[in-house]
Amino acid sequence: MRLIALRGRIVTDYEVWPAGTVLLGEGSIADVSPDDSLLAEAHEVHDHAGSLILPGFVDLQVNGAFGIDVASESQRLPELSEALLSTGTTSYLPTVISSPEGLYEESLPAIGIPTGSGAEVLGVHLEGPFISLEKRGAHAAAHVARPDTELLAHLLDLGPVRMITLAPELEDADRLISLAANRGVVVSAGHSDVAFEPAYDALDGQVAGVTHLFNGMSAMHHREPGLPGAAFAHPRAVCGLIADGLHVHPEMVGLAFRMLGPDRLCLVTDAIAATGMEDGEYRLATRTVYTDGGVPRLGSGSIAGSVLTMREAFMNILAFTGCTVPEAARMTSTSPAKLVGEGRRKGRLVPGYDADVTVLMPDLSVETVWRGGKLAYSWEGG
Repeated sequence: MRLIALRGRIVTDYEVWPAGTVLLGEGSIADVSPDDSLLAEAHEVHDHAGSLILPGFVDLQVNGAFGIDVASESQRLPELSEALLSTGTTSYLPTVISSPEGLYEESLPAIGIPTGSGAEVLGVHLEGPFISLEKRGAHAAAHVARPDTELLAHLLDLGPVRMITLAPELEDADRLISLAANRGVVVSAGHSDVAFEPAYDALDGQVAGVTHLFNGMSAMHHREPGLPGAAFAHPRAVCGLIADGLHVHPEMVGLAFRMLGPDRLCLVTDAIAATGMEDGEYRLATRTVYTDGGVPRLGSGSIAGSVLTMREAFMNILAFTGCTVPEAARMTSTSPAKLVGEGRRKGRLVPGYDADVTVLMPDLSVETVWRGGKLAYSWEGG
């Protein structure tokens, strides 16, 4: 077996080894060391002195990027997967917001197709359609649906759904939650106007977490804590968070970090097709989104997704919270991998885990990305 050594500042779960080594095998990590002791075993050595060597980023909410919309251009998923490597993302959930049934039938089967050497598709994130009309955000009202187990079963049959966002306060939502959870789908509360008590009860049951905390949900108030309060109060709730400084104020990002910690907070991008592109007009499923100054909005002015990348989210969480580099890595890799059941093979630099590695230069720009033990992206060669 050919072994490749990456030498640099190795980011482990709780500390950074200043001059350590990660030994990559065929598909998985062969070994790690806080020193140079493994270099003699390597057939090839890449010296990244001064750079951070991290587990590849795992993004649980990607509507699109680089001019590609997941829902309406699912046939371009391999292209999207390749492009995401340049942002340090090695695994992700293509996300489909509330859509007409025909669009689901077209997009979900295509998302199940393997994407080759690009970022790995871990499954689909269905964001909707069983959400609150009042808290629908950028979702088209015409495509928001009442709880319907037959429709959900049909959607789950169409493609590899890994996660679903729904509003737990809707009548018969409990039947949807049971159906999804019993089929191995991670259920997350979001786009919801649920009050604190029923939100806490849902989290006490089969709802695992909360989608893009603070956005598209009941507000946190001292007399009615709402869904954010329930997420803070429940010991097992895991929350997604868009750390771009626009969706959530940096001080509120800091509050969420202090309340939840790195093991219950997953940074997501909620990226749309405009990510990595110039200002202009883009698709988000059936919606038209306009970006101005890097802010995506519907014609009505409502914010519609983001143009954030996981590398930027990593940088922002360090700046907004003062957390450590290992804590930031847990929020961008370890915790999201665990939430969707991939915690035994992704999100950590330990022997036996997938050899998905992101290397960041001292300015935190992406230097190289390794997927399955193979060099998948280099800033020098693209």
